[in-house]
Amino acid sequence: MTREYQDLQHLDNEENDHQVRRGRSPDSPAGLQLTNSILKALKRFISCTDTVRPLGVSQSPGPGPPPPRPLFQRLCSGPRLLLLSLGLSLLLLVVVCVIGSQNSTLKAELQALRETFSNFTASTEAEVKDLRIHGGGVGRKMKSLESQLEKQQQDLSQDHASLLFHVKTFVSDIRSLSCQLAILQGNGSQNCCPVNWVEHEGSCYWFSRTAKPWPEAQKYCQLEDGHLVVVGSWQEQKFVQHHMGPVNTWMGLTDQDGPWRWVDGTDYEKGFHSAAQGQQGLLGLWGPGLLGPNLSGLLRNWRPDQPDDWTGHGLGGGEDCAHLTDDGRWNDDVCRRPYRWVCETELGRPTPQPPPP
Repeated sequence: MTREYQDLQHLDNEENDHQVRRGRSPDSPAGLQLTNSILKALKRFISCTDTVRPLGVSQSPGPGPPPPRPLFQRLCSGPRLLLLSLGLSLLLLVVVCVIGSQNSTLKAELQALRETFSNFTASTEAEVKDLRIHGGGVGRKMKSLESQLEKQQQDLSQDHASLLFHVKTFVSDIRSLSCQLAILQGNGSQNCCPVNWVEHEGSCYWFSRTAKPWPEAQKYCQLEDGHLVVVGSWQEQKFVQHHMGPVNTWMGLTDQDGPWRWVDGTDYEKGFHSAAQGQQGLLGLWGPGLLGPNLSGLLRNWRPDQPDDWTGHGLGGGEDCAHLTDDGRWNDDVCRRPYRWVCETELGRPTPQPPPP
């Protein structure tokens, strides 16, 4: 620093000598002011940059001019770097504080969102549970209503069928009463069935509501000037089955005296009137494929493997009397079993007396 200052003094002296040589006084106001300004500027610059020296440069004076300094070292002294570091540190501290404050705010907002979502989830689950409970109750109620509706429809169908049956019976009874009245008046020329008998294709039928063994049922029909029903066609089979319903019903077929025979003398081997007619009626009643291909069985409508004259029933003897089963097909059974029965008589025979109550 001292050497540089001496160099400046030397430069100042040289400048004064130069001015003297040119004929100007060193004490000239304009020259003196210019020189002082330059010297002051150089001094300030040296005092600013002299405090920082490049690494590896010796502080001891040496011959020749000093080496040039880097721009960064010339512009930034030690105090300025310290102030800059303090400023950056303060700025970083402010940034950290701001970020921390925002982080706390974000955490609070996130916690609030979590609580809101948790409450929403709980509410949604409760609503879904309620919907499931109500939905299950509605489903059960619908099933119950469907069951009730189906039952009511079945009841209505049964009532409708029963009503039709009673209407037909009522019409038949009125016709029979009219016929009987005409006969009693002595001017009746038409044939009619007795009271409580039903006409069908030239025959009259009476349907029991009680049960008797086969011999007693046959005797009852004989007292009414008739016999147990002789099934001679599929139409007659369907007619009897319709009026009796799905119950076991005695008919006039037996083998007590040997081979199977009808009580009115109809040829048992002849079967029904027509094979084609019988096949068509059978398909209408039970559908194809339910009976075997045996033509004899087809015409007589026995159950499979019947008649078998089974003796293992424990009632003694075999099975010698035939009856209609609940599905309309035939079966042989012990004649002593009590079943309901159907009486048949020809239309136009003398009117029998009404059966006793």
